[in-house]
Amino acid sequence: MRVEANDYGKAPLRALDERCRAVLASPGRPLSGLAVVLIADGEIAWEGYFGARRFAAGAQAACTPAEAPADGRGADLPVDRNTRWRAASISKPAAALGAMRLVEAGLLDLDRDVSDYLGYSLRNPAFPDAPITLRTVLGHTSSLRDADFYYPPLGTALSELLLPGGRLYENGAHFAAPGKGPGDGGGGAAAAGPDLRPGAFYEYCNLGYGVLGSVVERVTGERFDLYMKRALFDPVGIDAAYNPCLLSDEAFGNLSPIYRKAPSDSEAWDTEGPWHPQIDDYRKGKPALPVRLPAGAPPGLSLGSYVPGENGSLFSPQGGMRISALDLAAIARLFIDGGVARAGRGDVRLLSERSIEAMATPGWTFAGAGETAACSGGGGNACFEHSPVYATGIGLMRPTGPGGGPAMWGHRGNAYGFLGGMFFDRESRRGYVYMIGGVGADPDLTRAPSGLSVWEDELGTAIEAALRSI
Repeated sequence: MRVEANDYGKAPLRALDERCRAVLASPGRPLSGLAVVLIADGEIAWEGYFGARRFAAGAQAACTPAEAPADGRGADLPVDRNTRWRAASISKPAAALGAMRLVEAGLLDLDRDVSDYLGYSLRNPAFPDAPITLRTVLGHTSSLRDADFYYPPLGTALSELLLPGGRLYENGAHFAAPGKGPGDGGGGAAAAGPDLRPGAFYEYCNLGYGVLGSVVERVTGERFDLYMKRALFDPVGIDAAYNPCLLSDEAFGNLSPIYRKAPSDSEAWDTEGPWHPQIDDYRKGKPALPVRLPAGAPPGLSLGSYVPGENGSLFSPQGGMRISALDLAAIARLFIDGGVARAGRGDVRLLSERSIEAMATPGWTFAGAGETAACSGGGGNACFEHSPVYATGIGLMRPTGPGGGPAMWGHRGNAYGFLGGMFFDRESRRGYVYMIGGVGADPDLTRAPSGLSVWEDELGTAIEAALRSI
């Protein structure tokens, strides 16, 4: 399906449409579904929707979406402008917008010790005199580390990971320390390594956004999912949520599972096999408990007993936002418009121009190849996964763009088979959103020379070429 806004007849837009279709049906690495939205002069300039948002039960399309039969035996529901996906780490800029509303209200200070909000002392044991602040948390320079586990289930406090003596503390595994190894200045205790103290060094960290969620809950007295609906999604006029049960019935009905052609993390990919739903496969309706539960959860465990602030990762500030590409474009336009949301009932100033400018101002900047080598302890780029991040701001970053080099300000997401991105340039008032609902080959083994996945590199190149033409 296509929706044309402005002049679809332009050759670059026709080329983009063709490229989207070709990437969707790439031999040996198909995609389940794809949505793309372009923004030019602050307005929606083009939308494209391709593939399937849901495959027929029991017939999850061994064929590619482009080959799915029209009689319903294959893709039974197409991607359209109402399709919603769990947006993975694109959730982080939205969470940061929610935090900035509290900063402007005087309830939070970006440079205050987060311990003051959490109600317990959060310190990296290697740097006990260095406070961890929200600015460092939002910019991935807090010295927190994900380790092997960063999202405790209902009934477990986040502090169990962060405080000595906690059941999940694991001898400080969630903190950077000199000599720990790759990603933490490695090479052994004798290696000089970089300065890993809070505020000095970048390493991507999901756990920090769990800390952010706890802080937001402590100062508001609300669960994070409820606060974000009240403070961001409702004022902007979009039907999005960090809790799928908070979506309207219509939006929930358009929530797509995330697919991939591997049954699970531990099982092999089969690029010619069926699509396997990984998360959000709610064929039977809204879940009774839309949060992570512990193994062998005791009877009666419910959100009714949850104390806000106990576990800010519960609703996944780091990756749990369910949203459509068009609504994600509304958030990109909020950044372009300096904090003004184009809500259905009229413009709403959500944040000041000064706050938006601060979010897209580098707080940390990539120093070059020497920093990458120091980060990995041996010349790779473990700190940056597959491609460098060139700068971070407040919930935003400039990762690698298609073809290499710095991208626009924004954020990417990658989880369960979902890939996506939201990017904007305030000066030119342009931007774009892409959301991929599932991949047919292992993204870690499907890389372009830039370090991006092949799909994102090809799509991004075509998207940016089209954007320059309108």
